[in-house]
Amino acid sequence: MNTAILFDTMSIQQYVFGSNKLRDNLGASYIVEHIYDYLKAKARANPTELDVGYIGGGNALFFTLSEVKATEIVKEYTSWLLYTYPGVSVAVAIDGKFSKTDSDYKKKLNDLFSELNANKGKYIPINIIPSHGITATCQFSSLSVEVIERNPDNSYDQISSLIASKRLNEADARKEEKLLLNNDILKEYKFPDKLDDLGQRKGEDSHIAVVHIDGNGFGNIFRELNSVEATINLSNQVKEAVREAFIYSLSEFVIAKEKNPFLFEGYFYIDKILPIRPIVLGGDDVTFVCHGKLGIWFAEKFMESFKSNYIDKDNQIPFSSCAGVAIVKTKYPFYRAYQLAEELCNSAKSARKKYMDDKKLKDGGNWIDFQLAYSGLGNSLEEVRKLQFVDVKGIKSLHNRPYCLEKMADQISIEELKAYTSTLKVTLPNSKIKDLREMLTRDNDSQKVFIEHLKHQHNEEKGFNESFCENPSPEVILNTYPFFDMIELLELYPVNLLNE
Repeated sequence: MNTAILFDTMSIQQYVFGSNKLRDNLGASYIVEHIYDYLKAKARANPTELDVGYIGGGNALFFTLSEVKATEIVKEYTSWLLYTYPGVSVAVAIDGKFSKTDSDYKKKLNDLFSELNANKGKYIPINIIPSHGITATCQFSSLSVEVIERNPDNSYDQISSLIASKRLNEADARKEEKLLLNNDILKEYKFPDKLDDLGQRKGEDSHIAVVHIDGNGFGNIFRELNSVEATINLSNQVKEAVREAFIYSLSEFVIAKEKNPFLFEGYFYIDKILPIRPIVLGGDDVTFVCHGKLGIWFAEKFMESFKSNYIDKDNQIPFSSCAGVAIVKTKYPFYRAYQLAEELCNSAKSARKKYMDDKKLKDGGNWIDFQLAYSGLGNSLEEVRKLQFVDVKGIKSLHNRPYCLEKMADQISIEELKAYTSTLKVTLPNSKIKDLREMLTRDNDSQKVFIEHLKHQHNEEKGFNESFCENPSPEVILNTYPFFDMIELLELYPVNLLNE
């Protein structure tokens, strides 16, 4: 077989997170995860005509007999997609002189990816029925209504074919996710069916956390591999590492909760229902939603487990990742919440890259960024932080995010931030912490005067002076401790876990 076909699933995030209904997100995620099963089945039925190279990370590489045959396969597959999963788009590149055993595999594959990227910008097909003024509109997708679905309470939803196809796969998605709970620690637990069941207290704290975690540099790593077998092996290794890291996070929560039922204050316990729900666990790309105060904690646990794997164990090159944690109101538009989490993840990746460049390092570790979305947040992350997270003169940034997971030379780690936050909590009363937050937004002179005030007023044993004033200069104190992030973390992290 001397012809390669490279597929890439396009606009995955918009497809998966285009609805605020959890069932729609789950069905869409399952579809994306199994989008190439049709071609795999065709390869099993006709092994002399079609062969699987690898499938992973939204990409799929297949081999066939000729360019003519490749065109036929692409036409058949995309027609099936259009009918079965409206709204899903794929980009395609074909190389008529590329066999599975090609000695120049790496160069050939990189050339194929270059062609694929070029093809993405040429033409995007219309694969959904557009909405018109004379048609009813689906409330979940803003597309034309094509299906009437009966609900368990005998009410009806008027939905588009795009939403209908997602819901047809919801049951399979739930069956698959149950396998994540198939161990002694988790076997009695289950995932929540609704976003409202993540443990929020109605009328009090109704925040959820949307967490997006992405592996560092895996795209480049895959392109540097020299054979299909090496690609398959690494792809399987990454997939298993993601699965095990997520299971580890769940297990750590259950162990901690059963050891101390009051460990997670602010969490309304629903018996045997976990305060977390996976949405995407594919390749090195992970998205889940959980209780608002557990987003950073779950992200930490996942990243700790994921980094225990190695790309190259002989040379001690570990897996690494970056995370973005967006804390939003439960009714916040889900796609916008995901976009914010993705922006935060990209912010963490940028900080990691800058640190690597500055220090001339090959490995920059694991980084995390977080943000509480206040009502009306519609701007980009960068715009919001420039508008709301600077002092009164608009010069000095109030935040110190992102943070590295482990200690990296002169960088403050998330563990250090948690330790500082815990110390602040036991050092100052809540009223003084609120005053400190307000003072941080003012000019530098006002900040220094307030720090001097805290030094002298709280100079008792274990007071502010002993905890934060090793250096007598208020300016050094302000530059050393990320007080604004510490104060925000008190709202976003279970206080009882800060010293875990």
